[in-house]
Amino acid sequence: MTNVLISSYFEKEHIDRINSVDDRLNILYREDLVPPPRWEADHIGPADWSRTPEQEAEFLEMLSEAEVLYDFPRGHVRNLLSKALKLKWIQGSMAGAGEVAKKAGLLESDVKITTASGVYSGPLAEFALMAMLQHTKRLDRLREDQTARLWRQGISGTLEGKTLCIVGMGNIGRAVAERAQAFKMRVVGVKRTIREEDEAWNYANELHETANLQTVLGEADYVVLTLPGTPETRHLLDRESLAAIKPGAYLVNIGRGSVIDEAALVESLENGHLSGAALDVFEVEPLPEDSPLWTMENIIVSPHSTDVVPELVNGLQVDLFCENLRRYLDGESLVNILNKELLY
Repeated sequence: MTNVLISSYFEKEHIDRINSVDDRLNILYREDLVPPPRWEADHIGPADWSRTPEQEAEFLEMLSEAEVLYDFPRGHVRNLLSKALKLKWIQGSMAGAGEVAKKAGLLESDVKITTASGVYSGPLAEFALMAMLQHTKRLDRLREDQTARLWRQGISGTLEGKTLCIVGMGNIGRAVAERAQAFKMRVVGVKRTIREEDEAWNYANELHETANLQTVLGEADYVVLTLPGTPETRHLLDRESLAAIKPGAYLVNIGRGSVIDEAALVESLENGHLSGAALDVFEVEPLPEDSPLWTMENIIVSPHSTDVVPELVNGLQVDLFCENLRRYLDGESLVNILNKELLY
């Protein structure tokens, strides 16, 4: 039997689905031993939650027997390898599992790590399109005029024909591109490396390597960042890169907050070089109360939760995990294996 410990919350219907994958699996799950959800489809739980000593002993006993883990267990990330001695594979509930895998000391281990890449792509892409549409249609002005009962006619904008630069053409970037093309935007993708058979060619009018980022940014009316947080991507959009963006462009970040130098971003927004931004991620989360981003009128602040869509996310999470469980039992390659060097 293969012992599988589920260390974050799932509703009974999803646990039953996992249980039905194969008779060779022994599913270990106790609802009282995992963080309770703050809302539906939450896999993190309240920050102040902890197990009682008795619960902790029971959880550690299950963890010591686990060959497979669903999610990184609360309270046992940094000492995971010393507590889960039989561990061979972790399925993360997040798309960007590289950061937590590094904290867990798994990068030098033989433990396989798979991510939830693709699960959140649709909702994140919708957020990006929402932000661009409200910008070009000047939704803020319409709401102000409605509140003031002011009939102010004037011109409107359109996404059609505009150039969208997507930095990061993975699952999320491709989902954004697919939706943007429906609005007849010109899509220019930026990737770390480009291959002749690259799937991203099916979603973009042009592809450029990251080395050419500043040149590409100069053409963009809209810029969408979908990159993971890695040493290589940290402050990729620094003061120099932000200055290279076409004046008046609009920026959306649905990747990781560390990709942008936030102080430089504030400057670019304050001096009008960028016309606005929609941010679902930040360098420090929660966003500090004294951050100037809270009070800027040309900013959308989203608390890193625009991808939490209960009727969609948990089902896709379980679909992915069940598929990987079948592959694991049959000795096949797993879906979404984390590259331990690139951290995505």
